Amino acid sequence: MKCVECGGQFPEERAELGYDYCTREACQAKRHRGVKIVAVGVNKSSDVLMVADEDKLGTRAAAGEFARKDTGLGLDYRARDDRARDDRAPAVAPAGHIPAPRQPPVDRARRPWTAEQEKVVRLYHGMGLNPTEIVERARRNTPRLGITTGLVTKIMSALPRR
Repeated sequence: MKCVECGGQFPEERAELGYDYCTREACQAKRHRGVKIVAVGVNKSSDVLMVADEDKLGTRAAAGEFARKDTGLGLDYRARDDRARDDRAPAVAPAGHIPAPRQPPVDRARRPWTAEQEKVVRLYHGMGLNPTEIVERARRNTPRLGITTGLVTKIMSALPRR
């Protein structure tokens, strides 16, 4: 077999693999194309590496194969580009769906506990203690705060202060 670049001989094995040029540095520099490796970003995962020629990648990308997939389960919950945010259609609940009743937020002025009591209760709760254990620990360490099981329950069921 003869090289198309330099005219020199190259092994028949190489021709069987589909090459029409030899392995000399000058011929390799002119003819070698290599492979394209593309990293496709995947949601909540590491990138997927793909090896393909440029034409196939372009065709697959144009077909939307690498586009972001919307997992909205058929619900139109995103604003369309052609509509402004202000005139977005209101969300409609699916048929048969009964919304959960909304609890009114606890008025910060009506909280029957102090910030210090809340801090102690949330600290002990963060340590993994249950309400009974929180009361016992608070009575030992901070008896002046007067923390009771009922107070612990109210604090834990209220939104944290900001």
